[in-house]
Amino acid sequence: MLPRSEVETADSTHPFHTDAPRREPCLVAAMHAAEAVGVPVDVVIGSRRRDSRCTSARALGMYLAHVGLGLPMTRVAAGFGRHRSTVAHACRKIEERREVAGWDRWVAALEESVRGLAGAPMSGGVHV
Repeated sequence: MLPRSEVETADSTHPFHTDAPRREPCLVAAMHAAEAVGVPVDVVIGSRRRDSRCTSARALGMYLAHVGLGLPMTRVAAGFGRHRSTVAHACRKIEERREVAGWDRWVAALEESVRGLAGAPMSGGVHV
């Protein structure tokens, strides 16, 4: 797990940023998911298992990186320090929950918002 100071530091020489081109969009998605769910960003990108709220936020962050930003699952896996199959599972879980209309609208709004934050195109995305 990354200490909070490593997550919040924008210094490109910092350990979290050693693979900045691969991690930066994932960090944007993780930060957005953490804010939306109301958990610290370090629990979203951290390696420890947490309570269901934190793991849901992590799944949402991976989903936003993959679907919202259009990143390949292998890149999302590297950015979150997870295996590709974990990202696939997280994306399936979020897609299953999108059957609920209110939750679907909330996730769609988060997708658009994360695209704007990351400078990604505002339409489209890779759907699972």
